[in-house]
Amino acid sequence: MKLTLRCAKLLFTSAILFSPILASAEATHWNVIPEKSNISFTATQNNAPVTGEFKKFTADINFDSEQLSISNVTITIDINSVTTSYAEIANTLKSLEWFNAAQCPQAIFKATSFTKVGNNTYQANGQLTLRNKTAPVIVTFNLQPVSKTTIIAKGETTLTRSTFDVGKGEWASTDEIKDEVKVNFTLAAEGGVRDGNGFKS
Repeated sequence: MKLTLRCAKLLFTSAILFSPILASAEATHWNVIPEKSNISFTATQNNAPVTGEFKKFTADINFDSEQLSISNVTITIDINSVTTSYAEIANTLKSLEWFNAAQCPQAIFKATSFTKVGNNTYQANGQLTLRNKTAPVIVTFNLQPVSKTTIIAKGETTLTRSTFDVGKGEWASTDEIKDEVKVNFTLAAEGGVRDGNGFKS
């Protein structure tokens, strides 16, 4: 009986000692503020920029600058929400030869590996799935504090459309429409608390 009580006390003491560690084994969850966030892209056609934007997307962000190893992000983009200056271009981008929005209505970026590269600046090493093609993508972003519970992440990456078969058939050539496409984003989010050392819960 004494041995049982001693074991119980040991387990109870261990639970108290390790509870802070267990509690911190989950990165801070941030809720995106849609009206203050955007994802845009710039392609090049005949040496002139062509810009567009995805109006609908969701973001599952679990990020802590002091726990990068357990941070993770998933961005899901509604391909049918693409817009450009001209409706004709937007409709073309949704077609079979380009995004094939009817059969591939989402683009999904997932990242579980983060590296600090500067003052509040990070790289996310992730995977982008577009048109049922998945390839590695590196995203660089900077975190800007708005308040103790709100941040703005601004970042960019450069994709090659040929990697994802975006632009098939007569559009596959990169002579008129270049292969590289620059993606920029601004994500405003709230939920965590920022102290003097970084962003944390």
